[in-house]
Amino acid sequence: MAEHFFDAADSELSHAHGWDLIFGDRFGRGLLNLDDEPHRAARRALMAVLNRKATAEYASVAGEILDRVVPALPVDEPVDLHAFTKKVTFEVAAAVFAGLSASEASELLGLFTTLQAPDLELGTPGGDRLIRDIARSRRRVRALLLTAVDRAHAVEDSRSYGVARLVARLRTLPGPPTDEEIAGHITILLLAGFETTAYLSARLLWLLARHPAEQSAVRRDLAASEPGDSQLLEAAFSETARLHPPLFWLPRRAETDLIFGDTLLPAGTEVFYSIADTQRDPASFADPDEFRPQRFTSTDTTRGRFAMTPFSAGRRLCAGIHVGTMETKLIAATVLHHFSLHAPPGPHIGDTSPNGTSITPSEPLLVRLQEVMR
Repeated sequence: MAEHFFDAADSELSHAHGWDLIFGDRFGRGLLNLDDEPHRAARRALMAVLNRKATAEYASVAGEILDRVVPALPVDEPVDLHAFTKKVTFEVAAAVFAGLSASEASELLGLFTTLQAPDLELGTPGGDRLIRDIARSRRRVRALLLTAVDRAHAVEDSRSYGVARLVARLRTLPGPPTDEEIAGHITILLLAGFETTAYLSARLLWLLARHPAEQSAVRRDLAASEPGDSQLLEAAFSETARLHPPLFWLPRRAETDLIFGDTLLPAGTEVFYSIADTQRDPASFADPDEFRPQRFTSTDTTRGRFAMTPFSAGRRLCAGIHVGTMETKLIAATVLHHFSLHAPPGPHIGDTSPNGTSITPSEPLLVRLQEVMR
């Protein structure tokens, strides 16, 4: 059944119409919510700014930002990890993919927060106000990103590398997109990139704070490894992505009558694949609710092809997987270099989803930081 879901053509299970159920037209059109040839053409163009080689160049931008913000984190005071990672991952994404400054990124993050607000009933004071706020936010997002597109080739700065190449690649396509359509691609890249990376980074740090032995082991391995080569950090990252994938569900819509197993899905049916439940299947992972990074320190050939799909799978595998993975591990490595993390005792903090797919912790992921003695 999983193979059918991931291998289905857009003409069978629409990716675009699935994501329309989640955020409608608030963010415009981009790689995430396109189907068929428009998606394939955009993906070919955008992989030049999302592949491993390009990602390696973005690491210096991310490192520069982290070297500024991480040492400034307060010591011996509660720190909300998700609030911190949202700000830093958005600043990195806005710098790389839109060439925006820190102040521009801060403004844009506020606008995105408004656009992500849950729907309210029209005809109520809150609902009518939200409609006005969304309209204003969309206009301002459009203005900011059209400015970013316009100046993409004028700014000779490594921070504009991603957006300059992105704009150039998209403009070479047959029937090239308008500047507004390019701005839509940037908007979707920012949305898909920062939200998932922020959540995964916060959860990785929080799990290490809750498991001090694993935290110490990862810190030692980081110190003994070349940058980017820590096998224990890689294992902790994979286990975090298993326990806390950055999306609850992958949304699709059936475009024609389909049969999944013994179930007929009529055209128009909304179809959701549960990443979170699949990755806690005891048939694939012993003690599936436990944080055990060591399960990823060696290759397990007994797991099925779709046992782990935190970044989707198949032809719609997340295009930004290299960027998100690099940034998550770099955030963790930088924080662990400066601080030890201590989480207060208490029950596990679960998740909530404001739209049925993207995830946020149900409570603040609070830790206290202490400077690492060297």
